[in-house]
Amino acid sequence: YCGKGMNAMAVKITDRYSENIGIRNWLLWIVLIVLLLFFAFASVAQVLMKMPVGDNPLPNWALITGTIFIAFITVLMAQTRLNLELSEEEVFINFGPLGRHQLQWNEVKKVQVARSPFSGIGKRQNGPNEIIYNVGSRQSLCLSLKKGTKIWVSTRDAENLKTYLKAIKKLKV
Repeated sequence: YCGKGMNAMAVKITDRYSENIGIRNWLLWIVLIVLLLFFAFASVAQVLMKMPVGDNPLPNWALITGTIFIAFITVLMAQTRLNLELSEEEVFINFGPLGRHQLQWNEVKKVQVARSPFSGIGKRQNGPNEIIYNVGSRQSLCLSLKKGTKIWVSTRDAENLKTYLKAIKKLKV
């Protein structure tokens, strides 16, 4: 693992750089949990206790389906992680159900660590030639491929990423 704030010559570089990032947007989690609690409460009250929720209650099937759907989305979001692994030979990006890439460094024309062009969460396709994998971080690894595609990958450890890329001579100083 590369040390923070140290120059690349003074750091013992491991064979691989690995970063595994979960989604940490507190507002998203609050909304999901509040929705899940509401639907669960409404389902229990209306289906099991026979107390209609509201003046114009949803059908029981809709409450149960809503509860299951929101629970599924909450679990899916909790399990979704952005995994970035680099070695001297390749780049591996895995964002669970949202997509994955495996590239050899000889497919990459330019490497940079820069501010992300997208501030949301998820996978975004900007036209046919730009893919963004983001978990809400401000900094990203940008890989400009020889075939014209740009791939942006969110990072929460930009300094160590830069140090590793410099050590394997992929990032120009």
